[in-house]
Amino acid sequence: MRLSCLSLFVISSFVNAQPPLNSESQLETVNTQYTARVLQEVTELQDIPAVAHEPVLTDEPNSPIHDPATAEDAAQPVVSLPTANYDLMLIGGGLATCSSMSAASCVENTTFNELAKTANRYLLHPSTIQLLANAEIFSEARRDLQPQLVSLFSALQQKTPQPISEQQLIALWRAETESESSPQSGETLWQALSERELNAVLDYLEVPTLSTDGKYRLTEQVDLAHTADTESAMLYRQFVQLAAEKAVTKGRTQPKILIVTASSRDPFAAVDFYVDVFRQAGADAQWLPLTAAMQRALSEKNCDALPQYLAQLHGSYRREQIYADLFANKQQLCNKGSQAIVALMADADGIFFNGGDQSLTYLALRQQDGLATPELLALVESIKQKRLIVGGTSAGTAVMSGNQFTPEAALPIPMITNGDSYHALQYGAKAAMPPWPGCRTEARCPEQMSERQLTFTAAGGLGLFPLGILDTHFAERGRQARLLVLQQATQTPLGFGIDEATALLVDLGFKQEGQLEEQIQGETASQTEGQLERIVQLAATGAGEVYISALQPDASATQLLAQTYSLTTGDTAYFQQGTLTLIPAADKTPLTNTASPLQSKSPLFSRDHYRSLSHSLCHSNFAAATISEPPYLIRVSKDAPCLQAANGKLTTTQRLRISTE
Repeated sequence: MRLSCLSLFVISSFVNAQPPLNSESQLETVNTQYTARVLQEVTELQDIPAVAHEPVLTDEPNSPIHDPATAEDAAQPVVSLPTANYDLMLIGGGLATCSSMSAASCVENTTFNELAKTANRYLLHPSTIQLLANAEIFSEARRDLQPQLVSLFSALQQKTPQPISEQQLIALWRAETESESSPQSGETLWQALSERELNAVLDYLEVPTLSTDGKYRLTEQVDLAHTADTESAMLYRQFVQLAAEKAVTKGRTQPKILIVTASSRDPFAAVDFYVDVFRQAGADAQWLPLTAAMQRALSEKNCDALPQYLAQLHGSYRREQIYADLFANKQQLCNKGSQAIVALMADADGIFFNGGDQSLTYLALRQQDGLATPELLALVESIKQKRLIVGGTSAGTAVMSGNQFTPEAALPIPMITNGDSYHALQYGAKAAMPPWPGCRTEARCPEQMSERQLTFTAAGGLGLFPLGILDTHFAERGRQARLLVLQQATQTPLGFGIDEATALLVDLGFKQEGQLEEQIQGETASQTEGQLERIVQLAATGAGEVYISALQPDASATQLLAQTYSLTTGDTAYFQQGTLTLIPAADKTPLTNTASPLQSKSPLFSRDHYRSLSHSLCHSNFAAATISEPPYLIRVSKDAPCLQAANGKLTTTQRLRISTE
C-alpha cells in the first residue's frame, strides 16, 4: 500500500527519549523492579461534586490555523507501507448486543427459545438464608448487618416461595418495612451495604437457572442479526474475520477463538454470551477458563481450592453450585496444568478478553511477583509469529498497556486501573492497587484513598501494546483529564483513549515466517533481524473515536498540556523510528468557514461533554474555547481544520491545556 504524505500529522519521537522519572521513591523502586522483570522475560522469549456553575466560553475570533495539506507537506516523499496484518483489536467497551438477558439491545419482536436464560434467579428459602447466615463476608466492624439481613430475608420468604429475578428480589427487599422480627427497614439495610457486600449477599441467595424439567441449565442466548446497534455487531464480526485470516495460514477456514472472562467478578456469568456471539459471527468458539483464581491454583498446585480462590481474589461465591458444568470444565483444565492451557492458546487463531476489572486479568496472566506466566509468554510468542489476533473490550483493552517485551523502551508504560478525571486532577495518580468498589461505605479504603482515586500499575499490564497508556469508555465517561494526569505523573508521552463500540486495530510489525528472510535480502548484509526497523500500523474502526494524547514538553503538574488527535473509521496511522504519523481517510474534507454556535456543558470531564465541545469547536468559527471550572481553567484550541467524512465523522487536531487558576 502506497500512501501520500499530503495529510500527515506528526507526533514527536518518544521511544528513545529519556524524560525524568517521577521523584517519588515508590515509582523509582517499581521501575527498578520492572527493569529486572523485562530482562528475564526477554531472555525467556528471546469523590468530587459536580461543578454547579455554567462554563465560561472565551470568544476568540477565528485565526489562521495550520493546514497540513500545504506545499511544504506536499514535498514530502510518498510512504510505502505493507498491507496490515493486525495483531490486536482493542475495543473501548459498550458493545450493546441483543441477547435473552439484554432485550433492550434487540430490534422489536426478537424472540428466543424456551432454553434461553432471561435473568439470574434467587430463592428466599431456609437453605439459602442459612448459607448467608454462616458466610464470612462482613468485616468485624460491620458484622451486625448479617443477622439483620437474615431476619429481613426470613420475613420475606413467606411472600416469595418461588425463585425470583434480581429485580424482583431487590424491589421486595427495599419495600420491606420495619417489624418486630426485622427492626431495620429493607431500604435502610440496602443503603448500608457496599457494592462488594451486596454482590456477596446476592451470590448466597442465588440458585441455578434450570429448565422446567430441571434437566438443563438455561443459557444466555445471543441474536447478532437482530442487534439494534449495528456497529457493535460489526465489531464482533470483524474480529472473527481477522481471526479467519490467521486460520488460513494454518490450513483451516473456520477460525478457532478462545474467550477469556478473567476480568469479571463472576467469570462464569458471561461465558454463554461470548461463546454464542462468536459462534454466530462464524467462529469455532470455546471458553478458556483462565482466571486469577486458576492462576493461583496452578501456582499453589491446589485446584481443589478454586472456590476459595474465587472468593478471595474475585469476591465471587458458590459458583461451583450455580454453574456446575462450567466449574467442572474449569477444574478439569486446572488439573491438566499450565501446559494444557498453553497448548490451547497455541492452536487458537484469536483470543478475546472481556470487560470488568483489568487488575483481575493481570493476575490471570502474571505471577504474584509480576513475572510473566507461561501462558503470557505463549501469547506473546504467537503474536510474534503472526499466528494469533488478540482482542479485548473495556478492561480487556486497558490491560494490554505496557512495554515489558520491548527491550529498547526507555521507560515502562503503565496500566491504568481506576479513577475519574476530577479525582485525578485533585489527588493525582498513585502507583497502588485500586480500591475495591464500596470501600468508602465499609470505611476500609486503602491508604486513605477515595474509591475514585486514579491508580495505576507502574510496570504496565500484559505488555502487548507498547506505544502508550490505553483507556476505554473514553468520551462517554469524560476520561481526557484522567489520561493526561497519568501521562504527566509517569512521563508517558502517548495515551490512547477508545470510545465505546469503537476499536483500535494494531499491527505490531512482526514478520510472518518467510517474510523476514525476504526483507533481509533487500537490506544490506550487515543488518540483522534485531536491527530491522519495525513499522507499527494502526487503524480506527467502529462508531466513535480513537483519541490520542501527546504530552507536551512544557507540561507540568500545574499546567497539563497535550496535543490531541481524534481518529474515526477510515483513519490510519503508522509508527516508525520513534515517530507516529496520522493519516486521515481519503474521503474526509476540511471544515472551514463554519459558523455554528460554540456550545459546552459542565462539568467538562463528565459524560461525553468534552467530545461535544470538541465537535462544537470544529463546527464553529472560533479558534479556541476557554472554560472556567474553579480551581481549573481548561482551554481547547484548534491546531488544524477539522476533517469530516460524508457520514459526519470527524478527524481533529487540537490542543488541551488544564491549568490551576
